[in-house]
Amino acid sequence: MKYFSIDEFTRSETAQKIKIDNTPSEEHKKNIVEFIETLLDPLRESWEQYCNTRNLGTPELIVSSGYRSRRLNSALKTSSATSAHCIGYAADLIPANKHLGTFKEFCKEYMKNMAFDQLISEEENTFGVPQWIHIGYKNRNGEQRRQMLSFRNKRYTSVTDTKQL
Repeated sequence: MKYFSIDEFTRSETAQKIKIDNTPSEEHKKNIVEFIETLLDPLRESWEQYCNTRNLGTPELIVSSGYRSRRLNSALKTSSATSAHCIGYAADLIPANKHLGTFKEFCKEYMKNMAFDQLISEEENTFGVPQWIHIGYKNRNGEQRRQMLSFRNKRYTSVTDTKQL
């Protein structure tokens, strides 16, 4: 793992605050490593090249939410009971350079030829700029559905026209 660590994938202010152990099992650690090495590290490397050629500043990606134990996931109440976060196959990312709209467009293009489960532009404003990007590698059934979704006004919209995401 070149750009991400298990620690940042398991760190949770909510878990600390309400004293929930968010330590992944060995199987979930294996999933986290697979996800990072197969999809997130290459994405981060390409994002760095993209940022460098466009003078966008730091290419660092912040994991705002990675692995979540079932107990932590339940405590969040806004998360799905079937969330891939609970098996180590999902992460919510925010670019440290704050170019969220640009990062969304980059991810949309980058993921076109990748195996993945979900790319969700989360909590979009009226201009389509998300607060974070959710990337799921596999769902609980091991599927990679290649779903591209937008979440705005409390509803998910499937994006078939990639210009809409």
